[in-house]
Amino acid sequence: MNLTKISFALCFMIATQALATPTPQASSIVYHCGFNEVTGKAQTCPSGYRCCGPISATLGGTCFAGLTGACPL
Repeated sequence: MNLTKISFALCFMIATQALATPTPQASSIVYHCGFNEVTGKAQTCPSGYRCCGPISATLGGTCFAGLTGACPL
């Protein structure tokens, strides 16, 4: 009887932890644009984004959502 309760409790704890795991959000992805000196290739922003920067000479600029508007500092 105790083994059944322990098994049920263990299964319940595993299930609740699996459901509580957060999913990654798409907004956490950072796109870079401009010429990348590390790879030696030009990078462009995805559709619907604009290039702001460069933030560094080796990394290039950062893509932000929207086709127009001021770039954040």
